Amino acid sequence: LLLTSHNLYFHQTGDIIDVMTRERLENTGDKNVAMQDQKWKLNRLTDIHGRRYMLKAQALELFFADMQGLFVKFNGTKERDLFFSKLRAACKTPLLRASKSLNPRTVFKKSKLTELWRHRKISNFQYLMALNLMAGRTFNDITQYPVFPWIISDYTSETLDLTDHNIYRDLSKPVGALNEDRLAMLIERYNELDGFPEEERFLYGSHYSSPGVVLHYMLRQEPFTSMHIALQSGRFDCPDRLFFDVGGCWRSCLSSTSDVKELIPEFFTCPEIFLNTNRFPLGETQNKQPVDNVILPPWSNGSAHEFIRIQRLALESDYVSNNLHHWIDLIFGYKQRGPASSLAHNVFHYLSYEGSVDIDKITDEIQRKAIEGHIQNFGQTPSQLIAKEHPSRSRADDVFGLFSKSLGYDRLQCHTPSKQFGGHRSTEADGAVISLHAFGDTVFAIHSDLTFCSYKLYQTRGSTPFLLKTDKVRKMESNSSLPQASTGDKGDQAERLVGNWSFAMTNGGNYARTDDVGVAGGVDTNYYLLSCGYFDNCVKFHSVDSLLLYAKSNGGHRGQINCLHMGDDGTVAVTGGQDATCRVWTVDHDALSTAITDGYIQSGEVQCHDEFINCCHVLTGHSSPITCVTTSTKLDVVVSGSQDGSICLHNIRSGRFIRSLHVNAITREVKESSGQNGVAVRKLAIHLDGSFVAHLSDGSLHVITINGHHLSSASVGETLNSMTICSKSETLITGGKKGLAKMWSLHDLSLQCTVNVAKYGAITSLVLFHADTSAAAQFLCVGSDNGLLSIVFRSTDGK
Repeated sequence: LLLTSHNLYFHQTGDIIDVMTRERLENTGDKNVAMQDQKWKLNRLTDIHGRRYMLKAQALELFFADMQGLFVKFNGTKERDLFFSKLRAACKTPLLRASKSLNPRTVFKKSKLTELWRHRKISNFQYLMALNLMAGRTFNDITQYPVFPWIISDYTSETLDLTDHNIYRDLSKPVGALNEDRLAMLIERYNELDGFPEEERFLYGSHYSSPGVVLHYMLRQEPFTSMHIALQSGRFDCPDRLFFDVGGCWRSCLSSTSDVKELIPEFFTCPEIFLNTNRFPLGETQNKQPVDNVILPPWSNGSAHEFIRIQRLALESDYVSNNLHHWIDLIFGYKQRGPASSLAHNVFHYLSYEGSVDIDKITDEIQRKAIEGHIQNFGQTPSQLIAKEHPSRSRADDVFGLFSKSLGYDRLQCHTPSKQFGGHRSTEADGAVISLHAFGDTVFAIHSDLTFCSYKLYQTRGSTPFLLKTDKVRKMESNSSLPQASTGDKGDQAERLVGNWSFAMTNGGNYARTDDVGVAGGVDTNYYLLSCGYFDNCVKFHSVDSLLLYAKSNGGHRGQINCLHMGDDGTVAVTGGQDATCRVWTVDHDALSTAITDGYIQSGEVQCHDEFINCCHVLTGHSSPITCVTTSTKLDVVVSGSQDGSICLHNIRSGRFIRSLHVNAITREVKESSGQNGVAVRKLAIHLDGSFVAHLSDGSLHVITINGHHLSSASVGETLNSMTICSKSETLITGGKKGLAKMWSLHDLSLQCTVNVAKYGAITSLVLFHADTSAAAQFLCVGSDNGLLSIVFRSTDGK
């Protein structure tokens, strides 16, 4: 391993060791055996965490901007710490945001994540993933894989009521203590271990997380399939011992004295682990039952995607939110070790705990190999992050979203303030509200005459729980060469040039979100307006405060730029053009631009001469003009649609093509590849769960996963002008020519609620926001064809 000021290099000098069997694979020059020399650019390094290997703090995990991860084991803690200090002091790492400490407890304490979770700024899933990351769990080491709890205890009912506490597992107890009869047997065995030193006595001989557990669950997905086969001496395990029934697995965890396993993150994110899509020959059980797809509980309706959806809903339920801190105490907190662990019946084999043994000090070769084998195969307990009781989460009643099934939709109301810049009575702004943006307590509206208006929204008490005040109004510079938008029957060409797809807002590289719904720490004059659709085929950036041109670039598009979308971190934007390509841009972030820009751009094929905006990738895959694009920087995904119906998916940071899909115009099925008979794509919106919604020119809506699975479809009966997804719920909001704001359940596209603002004309734009940085209430701002804004809110009357 060679560290220079700009790069990290790896050159293989010895034999490769199989990660499962620990056997040495002799390096004979075979390309299938020998590792290629590898290089990592340090200007892409974003984070570093200290890691353990064989229960000793002697490893590092490095994370890069292009979503790569690297796990490095050193020859001891001193060598690791020296590498870390040299890396921080002498290397060019402009994106590195890591803590100066490698101690997990110190890193966790400085993160302030617990307060974010307590105040419901991050979800239960996000918090558990962060805890795993900081406690040393990693996807790059199967012996220390992230661990998640069993949530649901009912795997026999036809339906589940997620408000019923009886369907949930007791999160205050470890899995081994859930069955009192089994626990009594284990305690009796524990008391009989008189010949063992006190520190070596254990209640459970197995562990809740181990390589065997991970391979058990991930059997159907590579590379875990090959790892399972290697662990089983070249074949699949006995069919009766394979993972083939979720309910049966839960029952085993409740009854077997050697089975106390918890879950892994994929049980909440990855339906593919339950499907034998590779058609592996898994055999049949002694009861002559073929082992193929995993048998799912009745309430999932035979759908792995429905199972995952309900698992996520259950994980974010009120019951779990109110009790998850108990489970955190067991796995990452004060009940992990010491007297509190004994009282909680949470004592595992001593070789699963950090610091229990120092391998380097064992001189007996046989004993050392035996201990190494135990540590590698029988589970390791995460690093302890918290030494005192974990606080509980705030009540859901104190923090609620606009679209909440538990609160119902019957209390949604709509109010149109009388004093506005737009509307037929106003002379300050003319035409439809073609684009809406919200930051903090400020709403920005762009009208079709290119008037730029801002409003301040304050939360109040009363029947209308807010006050919308006019703030500023100004016109974009006259020489901007941006054609005014046309609505009505003046033709589609002008509509294609300018609309809500033509604008975005950001604070560039300085942009900082404090939660997932766009609540920022107030709005200042450093915001920028991005726009496209110009006659000179450029993307332009205007200062929000003055609307003066700040920067511009064409990024190499050959022809008109049809649409743009800003990523959720405010630093990456994507444009789609008439030339059937998309371009990935960085905004006011030179370090990120340098890190992710590919060789094609750097070679000079695409020239950007402005330091403020940089084109980093050219995304290909379409054969007709791009009509819409959406992005998620958290998922590292760009989804783009074109006139011939093709939907392409790419990675943002690497620019790598993932897949191409289309909805067949005849069969209405989603097909892989950009085949013929596709229906033109008008709108796209993406959800953080890995699904996206496509609105086609025939008026249909389709929910599709980024892996290409078609979940549901519906007809909206109109042409939509705007649609958005509420990131904290499974709600899709649409608005179109009929003037109806519709709320749809995302998983099945069932219509939940309709808000009628048709008297103001067609709905032309939508945006979700909060009234201020501390407010719990969420609002929906609706822009109409006559230039007025309407606010949809939840009434507090009778609360």
